[in-house]
Amino acid sequence: MDKNKTKHVIVLSINPVYAHAILLGQKTVEFRRNGVPSTIKKIVIYSTKPDQKLLGYCDVTNCIIDTPEKLWQDYGKYGYVSHYDFLHYYKGYKVGKCYILENPRSFKLPVSLERCKTFSTAPQSFAYLDKSEWRNLRRKIRKEVKFTLILEK
Repeated sequence: MDKNKTKHVIVLSINPVYAHAILLGQKTVEFRRNGVPSTIKKIVIYSTKPDQKLLGYCDVTNCIIDTPEKLWQDYGKYGYVSHYDFLHYYKGYKVGKCYILENPRSFKLPVSLERCKTFSTAPQSFAYLDKSEWRNLRRKIRKEVKFTLILEK
């Protein structure tokens, strides 16, 4: 791997329905058939058409490799996907991966690929980021505003 690339941070192309569900905390696992490394620690979320932007990122706490049947049994309820769509996705595959996601963070403003230095076209599956770009993206996180309610006596 290029020494300027991150080892444990990837950009993952995700359908907008699922990308937004991850960032809202409604989808806490990501199912994949193959190709994506099991050692990743962070996923930068690239939302495919019509968004076509980097929306944020999340932590990966674990990667489970098992049969699709076992993945569905153990993690299906966290995947924000119907059983029918899950079965269709894994049709013909004997093994799949399930990434456990935590701490989703949204960028203040979505980042277009034109502003991306690592690659200029959407990753087909995933892409490693340049280290400098990863540092820059982490600065673009939406700051959570905490409100304090003051009750009058």
